This record gives sequence, C-alpha cells and structure tokens, in this order.
Amino acid sequence: MGWVQRWTGRGLAAIVALGAARSGVAAQQRPDVVSGSVRTADGRAKVPYALVELDPSRGRQFTDDSGTFRFSAVPPGRYRLVARQVGFRPFDSTVVKVAGTPLAVAVELQPLVVELATITITTTRECAAPGPPDSAAAPQLAALLGQIRENAERYAFLADSYPFVFRLSRTFTDYDIAGREVYASTDTIRYLSSSRVSYRPGQVLSMSRGAEHKLSPEIHLPTLSDFADSAFQANHCFYYAGTVDRDGGTYVRFDFVPSQGLRTPDIEGEVYLDALSYQIRTTTIRLTRVARAMPGLLSTSSTITFAELYPNILILRRMEGELVPEPHSDVRSPVVRSTELRQLLDVHFVRPLPGMRSTEH
Repeated sequence: MGWVQRWTGRGLAAIVALGAARSGVAAQQRPDVVSGSVRTADGRAKVPYALVELDPSRGRQFTDDSGTFRFSAVPPGRYRLVARQVGFRPFDSTVVKVAGTPLAVAVELQPLVVELATITITTTRECAAPGPPDSAAAPQLAALLGQIRENAERYAFLADSYPFVFRLSRTFTDYDIAGREVYASTDTIRYLSSSRVSYRPGQVLSMSRGAEHKLSPEIHLPTLSDFADSAFQANHCFYYAGTVDRDGGTYVRFDFVPSQGLRTPDIEGEVYLDALSYQIRTTTIRLTRVARAMPGLLSTSSTITFAELYPNILILRRMEGELVPEPHSDVRSPVVRSTELRQLLDVHFVRPLPGMRSTEH
C-alpha cells in the first residue's frame, strides 16, 4: 500500500482542569467563564481552529489561531466537552463548572492513526445497503470515513457561523472534434458561503431560465458540507478504494455511489483525502442516469480541488467541469466537449475567524 500507520486503541486524549488558584489566566477571568486550549498529545503544538463544543446549550466554536477557546455565561454544573479536529481522534469528556470560579481546561488530542493495509479495497459500484459503515464491525473503515464527515462538518460550521464572500473567475469553452476552440467566454461571479442548496435525494436537477428565458436543466453540485448531511449519507454507499500517489503526495480514495433505490438522477464520484493530514484535497462528481435527466448528453463531471486558506480551514480553489454531448453527424464542426473552469480569486470574511488578523485573503 505504500503508507501504513498503526492503530492505537482506546487511549485517545487527556484533559486537565485547573482551578483559579493554579492558573493566573483563569484568575483574571469572569467567574462564569469556561476557557482553555487545545494542543497535540505531547503538549507541544497548538491546534488552531479545532471545533470545541460545550453541552448542554453552550454551543460550539472554533479555537483561535493559538488553539484557545472561551465560553462565557456558563452556569454551574456538569458539562460534556467535545473537541474535534481533522487528523485527530475526537476528544469527549465531562467537566464540572463550580459556582463563582472560572474553569480553565487543557485538552490534548491524539493523532488519528489507521492501519490502511487491514481495510479491504472494494471495487463494486452497487449500493444495496446505503449508509455509513458499522463502527463496531469495521472500526478502521469507520474512523477513516469519519474524517470525510469531519472535513464536511467543519466547512458547514465555517460557512454558517463565519460567512464569507468568495469571488471566482469562470471560463466556458466549447471544442470541436479536432480539439479546436469554437467558443470561449470569461466572467467573474461572487458567492456567499452560507447561501447553498441542501442535498435532496434524487433531486439534484432543477429547471432554470437561461438565455432568451428558455428553461434548461441545472445541476446542483454538492458542496463540501453535503458529505456531512444525514440525507446524503443515508442515500449513498462509501467504498474504500485504496491509496493513490500523485502530485508528489499520497491520497486515500473513497468512492461514493447513490442507493439503488433512487430511480432518478443523483450523483456519484470519488473523494481523495491527504494520507497524512486527512484533509479532503479533491472530489470528482458525476451525474447518474444522464440520458434520462438531460437528453442529448452523454456525460457530465466536475473535479473540485480544495486548498488550506488558514490552518485546517479548507476552501474551494478550483473547479473543472465537462459536458460531453451526443455526436451529431449532420452538424458541421459540432461541439463534442464543453468545459467550465472556476478559479478562486479572493475571499472576504463577513465575520472574522477567531484570531484572524485580516478579513481579506
């Protein structure tokens, strides 16, 4: 397989609660504050932009660029503290907030290690039993697939809680059978991260009015957050397809296929995780049942590449789409391939991330 890590078992994380008398920082804080830091298991490296949740009812937040977090107006009581980051085992423990005393917490995260060689490579394209794998029956596979969800949930929380506007260049090009460009146009579009269409099983197509107000089918490509959506998971199977070496790195590949129970067009494709960080780097998406959905079209696909905007904060960097129509022998110089290229130009955060020094990138 080329890259193997060892499974570490159940000793996953450690937590230390420090009273106000032992922490100068805590002593200076309001008595209703629960704060702390998230670091790696050896305590040496900070973990910026980890997701920390305090239940019940205190919500969740990103740590800042120094790995620290702070919950205010926390009543006395017992709370469940959860900290998660891509590439680490989730931390889950109980803390007790004492009346009149701030609570400072030190969280240490253990790196996720998976023995890839023990996971069965699957080549099937059928999906008779959709849904996530059983964590008891296939713990390594479930842990690895959980990293896809972790990436997706982080992006969904980022887009909703720290909305940003991103600007993309967009280039459309048509090619004839000789590979010559017969049409090309370029424009710029702006998106608000929180404005997105949620996945609905078998309803990835809709009709929209384009040029000359004619109705035409529009494909709703899933965003990164859709991989964490319960409806998406419940209607797709995820298969481990091994590792791939390319572009100077090693990537873990998962294929996803829609349920056989869906009789209308949906989406299938591949997800590539960085084998060291477990961050999603690339996804490839294809429309199923293309001829039924869009008569006159042979295939449609899109490849989306993600980049790290800030530590552990991913954003779409590039999207390459392709449409292949059915051939028409009676048309002179017919279009045999149409492409769309989107590239990120800049990002502006409406609400800055914790510790962010600038809203521009």
